[in-house]
Amino acid sequence: MVNRLVPLLVVAAALGACATETRVSVATDDACASYGFRVGSAAYEQCRAREYAARQQGRVALPYADAQIYADAQAMCRSYGLTPYQSGYELCVRREYAARRPA
Repeated sequence: MVNRLVPLLVVAAALGACATETRVSVATDDACASYGFRVGSAAYEQCRAREYAARQQGRVALPYADAQIYADAQAMCRSYGLTPYQSGYELCVRREYAARRPA
């Protein structure tokens, strides 16, 4: 019985050693990457730094006009290096607007 069990265990261990698992994590909230900046580039790092600074300031006061919130969102996206009609600009404006909107 042992003579049959040992080879079976050796084969099972060998097959188990061949199995590997690779996981890739992608941050779904990486706004700068979704705006079209290449991860690791200088423009990407600048975008991340400016976005972080903007988030640290928090949301605006309640009487702040919607038009002003929208203008601020557009200005922030331009500061990231995006321009109107460029890929990712409208997405950036929507996200920035939502982040500035009073809760």
